[in-house]
Amino acid sequence: MTKKINVLVVDDSPFIRRVLKDMINSDPELEVCCEAKNGIEAIEAVRTLKPDVITLDIEMPQLNGLDTLKFIMNKYPTPVIMISSLTQEGAEATIRALEYGAVDFIPKPSSYISTGIRELKSEILAKIKEAARVPPRFLKFRRLGLLESQKKIRMKKDVAKSVIAIAASTGGPQSLLRVIPKLPADIKSGILIVQHMPPGFTRSFAQRLDNVSRIEVKEAEEGDVVEEGKAYLAPGGYHMEVVMRAKKPRITLNKKPKIHGVRPAADPMMISAAKIFGRKTVGVVMTGMGKDGA
Repeated sequence: MTKKINVLVVDDSPFIRRVLKDMINSDPELEVCCEAKNGIEAIEAVRTLKPDVITLDIEMPQLNGLDTLKFIMNKYPTPVIMISSLTQEGAEATIRALEYGAVDFIPKPSSYISTGIRELKSEILAKIKEAARVPPRFLKFRRLGLLESQKKIRMKKDVAKSVIAIAASTGGPQSLLRVIPKLPADIKSGILIVQHMPPGFTRSFAQRLDNVSRIEVKEAEEGDVVEEGKAYLAPGGYHMEVVMRAKKPRITLNKKPKIHGVRPAADPMMISAAKIFGRKTVGVVMTGMGKDGA
């Protein structure tokens, strides 16, 4: 018999804990091994029970989720998925949690209506299973701490003649926060990034990447010209593609149906980039779940 994935549910709301517990226990591969209503209880549960995955609220009494996360990643590295009402309104707190080492996040519905959070069931279960596959040594590698802000001079750039197309899903934010800041400011390619992220979070993530990188990073907008030394992050809820318009490669956004269950999806971005840039296209699939980008 295959061992079930043991999950620690941490949330100060008894209602949310119950909903998550019922949801997780409905999957034959998963089991809630313990619950905690604050960070102090969560740390003790991790120390004694060693769960495979943790779902962690951000806003809690006594010890909040961010401080709890930092302690856990330093002392007991464990895959953590942030599930919090605060992430819906406070995208910056979510990005900080990803920097501290959280594998991924799911925004809790803005109202405590069971039908709302149950709509996220398939996503939650899939992300828990994906998180459980992250080995401890990789979690240690992903611990980021605070990155230093980079000063850059905004200058007019040349139109890109080559492009790097990057796809990332679960675990992608930490990987991008490690890779993008290392790119040189004078790189002669444009960079297109699809990170599976819901609306409301991609702008904050793009701003964070921009703050810590030598190159410019922005949330992509309709009509943006793809330029050298500049990265464009697909906005949540939109597919991003490249078209040739007025003899320049430009970004176009659309709300066509989801591909592989996601929007933005990497497939249309990569296919369109290859059509425009041809052999001067490099595709990179970083991390995550599902078939997108493959």
